[in-house]
Amino acid sequence: MILYCLRHGHAQHNINKIMSGDPSKIFHLTELGKQQAQEAAEQLKEVPLEIIYTSEMLRTIQTAEIINKYHKVEIKNDPRLNDLKSGLEGKRYAEYKEKQKKASEIQKVDIYHAKVNDGESLEEEKQRTYNFLDELKTKNHKNVLITAHFDTIIFINGYANNLTNKEMNKIKPQKGEIYKFEI
Repeated sequence: MILYCLRHGHAQHNINKIMSGDPSKIFHLTELGKQQAQEAAEQLKEVPLEIIYTSEMLRTIQTAEIINKYHKVEIKNDPRLNDLKSGLEGKRYAEYKEKQKKASEIQKVDIYHAKVNDGESLEEEKQRTYNFLDELKTKNHKNVLITAHFDTIIFINGYANNLTNKEMNKIKPQKGEIYKFEI
């Protein structure tokens, strides 16, 4: 199975660099984000996609809808593809990174296992992504598009290439950037 993985286009929460892992918070694609999605759609228009999976976040759904204009396939939302539940919803990303580092020191765990407030750890986010991929492998698809988030694509890279946490973090998915993996 070939996975085409696309980080969603630039969205409203990206303007202020805030954490947004709650699907009930509505952040639309910006005009730049729509343009990024359209550029990705052009790159993918000849790929015989069979299905598109997204997180529950509006920004991934809007990205998928733009791409799907060329494919007209089913779009399925799956909560296991959602962005990190950071424990600092609506706070700046820099604040999250600072608190994550402190939590790591206090909890005596690495960054991947540290939890901030009532949020989840990166390891928990990775495990729910891996759970989704394990189930996806049981489906009879050849070409699948996943529109998701920065960490999700890093985790898919790790899953597809059997990488450690450190190794999988070598890629830095940009908004609107497409990655291709085989699972």
